[in-house]
Amino acid sequence: MEEGRAMAYITLPTFVGYSASNGPSRSSFVRRQRRLYEDPARAAFNYYRRAANAVRSGRAAGQDATALRALVNAADDRTKPHYAAIADGWLRYLGRKSPRLVEVGRGRCRIGELEIGVSPQIGLRKSDGRRYATWLYFKEEPLTKDSAQLALWVLEQAMPDVLPGGHALVVDVRRAKEFQLSARDRERLRPWARSEASAFLTLWDAA
Repeated sequence: MEEGRAMAYITLPTFVGYSASNGPSRSSFVRRQRRLYEDPARAAFNYYRRAANAVRSGRAAGQDATALRALVNAADDRTKPHYAAIADGWLRYLGRKSPRLVEVGRGRCRIGELEIGVSPQIGLRKSDGRRYATWLYFKEEPLTKDSAQLALWVLEQAMPDVLPGGHALVVDVRRAKEFQLSARDRERLRPWARSEASAFLTLWDAA
């Protein structure tokens, strides 16, 4: 690590959010993240955690609609439309599929001097027997293909700790859309991920 450089540790959603931003907004984005890193008490409540818990508990019990209906019914006026869109999207994604839950852990992906915490919300075993460490994207803005692929690449780097022998999966829940990587994608993404991490650190140092 360079002398005087503060270690940068961020989460996977933060790295994806940074990559999706552009222009001067990138600098302010990184500045906010460094303030949160230095003072974790400033972090805002993450109401998507409740959605992730409802998705997980519903799948565990085979009662997806019931768990998500309870999530929506318990929401306040501000969050109810968001939870309703998430519930609708997840049920459309599942359709007639009934993937089983598998345990997933936590890991880290290090790119140069940037460490990224990787905590997929759920692990799924599909009908073909493959196991997937699955990152659920809940936000209102659609997830772009590039952002999804960056998330998948980072997930794969942490896979030995997260789900040994597993595969990476990203689901844009509101759009009921899943993303996976091809071998060609991986070759293209490695240098891009490194350049994004380097650019992030430059702004981190200046924050």
